[in-house]
Amino acid sequence: MTMSPTRVKYGVAMAATAMSVTMLAAAPASAASKTWQRNCARDSTYTANVSDHVATTKKSGGSCAGHAWVRIKVQGSWGTWADSNTTATRRSPVYAIEASQHKDCDCGSANLHTLYP
Repeated sequence: MTMSPTRVKYGVAMAATAMSVTMLAAAPASAASKTWQRNCARDSTYTANVSDHVATTKKSGGSCAGHAWVRIKVQGSWGTWADSNTTATRRSPVYAIEASQHKDCDCGSANLHTLYP
């Protein structure tokens, strides 16, 4: 059975359309990140990340006692801070995060970083 040139062209066009739709659907959400070291010890590294629905601050290594802290702004209001000695996370499963704030301790000398997805 041989296929007509028109049928082959149609099949190729359909495959190309399906691939482009799949690629658009799989496109990553916007995201931002920042990494810094805490002033108390240059061996403690903090990494902040925010996407449309999740914000995290991660502490890795080092001797700093400060926790990782994060809060998010949704519908014009800042939420409460979340903290952890390793990874602090705030999620907004329904509404998009407008901004996030990340810090390395709950103290006056904290490094505060604001990110926008």
